[in-house]
Amino acid sequence: MKIASIEAIPLEAPFARIFGGADKVPPQLYRPASHFQTIVRSGQFATLVLVRAEDGTTGVGEAFGLPDPVANASLVKRVIAPGLIGVSIGDPWEMLAEHRAYFAAMGHGRGKAAEAVSAVDTALWDLKAKLAGVPLATLLGGTPGPVPVYVSPVPFLPTPDESAHAAVAFRAQGWRAIKLKIGRGIATDLDHIGAVRAAIGPDADLMLDVNCAYDEETAIALGRQLGRFPVTWYEEPIPPGDPAALARVRSSSAVPIATGENEFMVSDFQALIEAGAADFLMPNIARAGGVSGLMRIGRLCADAGVGLSPHGVGSCVSVAAALHICRAAPGFAFYEANKLLNPLRDDMPAERLHLVEGAYITPGTIGHGGDPRPDFLIDYRVNS
Repeated sequence: MKIASIEAIPLEAPFARIFGGADKVPPQLYRPASHFQTIVRSGQFATLVLVRAEDGTTGVGEAFGLPDPVANASLVKRVIAPGLIGVSIGDPWEMLAEHRAYFAAMGHGRGKAAEAVSAVDTALWDLKAKLAGVPLATLLGGTPGPVPVYVSPVPFLPTPDESAHAAVAFRAQGWRAIKLKIGRGIATDLDHIGAVRAAIGPDADLMLDVNCAYDEETAIALGRQLGRFPVTWYEEPIPPGDPAALARVRSSSAVPIATGENEFMVSDFQALIEAGAADFLMPNIARAGGVSGLMRIGRLCADAGVGLSPHGVGSCVSVAAALHICRAAPGFAFYEANKLLNPLRDDMPAERLHLVEGAYITPGTIGHGGDPRPDFLIDYRVNS
C-alpha cells in the first residue's frame, strides 16, 4: 500500500470567539502561566495532518500549534509531502529519516520543522494501525486500558485562597493528582503551594510547574524550600537548553525534577539523562518525533530509571495518540490531562475521554481513536 495524499490543516479556536468578545474572556485564560505574561495566549491552536493511503484509509497526526499553526502546515505541504506521496507505507521512523536529516543539515532540526515531522509520523502510525485493523497501542506492543493521569492547570490566580479553591474543585471532580502553575517569585509561590497542598489533602499528588520562569540561582533557592511540602515534582524550573545547569538545580532540590516539553530530538532527552538532570521526562508527541520519538524516549527512560510522563496539551489527536503510547512505552509514569479551555480537544472528537479512578481509559478502537469531526475542520480552519 502506498501514500496517495497528505493534507495539512491549521486550526485556531480563539478565546474571544468562545466567549463572544475579547473583553469577556476570563483573565487567567490569557495569562495562565509565567510565559504568557507579556505575549498573552489568545486561544488554542493545532496543525492536523491527514495521510491517505491508496484505498482511502486516513491516518491523522498533529503538530504543536503555538504560537501559530500555519508555519507547520506549510512545511508539511511544501517540504515533507512531496517526498512521501507514492511511497510504500513502512516504518514511519525510517520513512521520515531523510526529512529529519535534511532539516538538521539546514539548521532546522528543532522548532517548527521537528513539529511538522512529528505530525506526519503520528499520522503514519495511525494509518498503519487502521490498515492492520488494530488499536495503536496493540500495534506498538501494548494493550488498550487505563492510563494514570494528573490534571492541569491550577493557573495563575490572584490569591492563594483562589488557587486552593480551584484545586479543591478538581478534587471534587475525581482527580487524584493536580498541577499548580508557579513562577511569580519565591514568596508568592510558597504561599500558593502551601494553600493548595493543605486544601487537596495528603492522599493527592501535587505537581509544580514553573514554565521556565527562573534563572538557576532562583530555581535552586526555591527547590531547597520545597521539602516542607509533599510534592511529586518540580517542573521546568529553568529554560531548556542547559542540561548541566538543570542537573545543578536537581542536585540541590528537595523534590524530583521534571522537564522536556520544549525539547525536540531524541538526542535532547539522552543529553538530559546523561547529565543527571531529571527524574521525569515530558516529551510532547506533537514536537518530539511523534509516536516513534516518544517510544524511543520511553526506552531511554526505562533504561535510566527515569519516569516517562508525556506532555498533555494539544487537540484530541495528540491526546488520543499519546494515551496509546502510555499503554505501550516502557518507563511510563503519568500522563497530563490538561483542562485549559480547548474545544479542539474536548469538542472536536466523536467521543470524550472519561476519568475512572484517577485514570483515562484508552479505548479499543482502531487506530488512535482521536479522529476529528469534519465540521470542526471547516469551522476552525485558519485561512492560509
